[in-house]
Amino acid sequence: MPVLTLENTLEKKTLSFDTLSALFRAVRRPFRMPAWAVTALVLAIGVTAFAAGRHKPAHHYVPYFGAMVLDTTTGRACYATQPKAADPILEDSAFAIDGTSGAAHAGPTVPLCGEE
Repeated sequence: MPVLTLENTLEKKTLSFDTLSALFRAVRRPFRMPAWAVTALVLAIGVTAFAAGRHKPAHHYVPYFGAMVLDTTTGRACYATQPKAADPILEDSAFAIDGTSGAAHAGPTVPLCGEE
């Protein structure tokens, strides 16, 4: 009794000219999109980029004096490294000339960079 089977032929699957021409036609065809959708997409990308940049701006430090640096992003000065123990000269400047101790330093303290 005869059996119907498919013949096994080894054909290489290649892109035919018809497939290539269809692909070129699809690429050359203009992509139609409403102007409001393009505008909305551009605005969404712009707002997202702005929000991402404002969240954590890059800090740029320039030397100020001593161990202090100036953060050009915020305009604030901070210590680059932990300052050494109080200098005797600085301790003497905290006291009044007449010898009374008064209030030591009532001004704001300068933080370490990154701990603002």
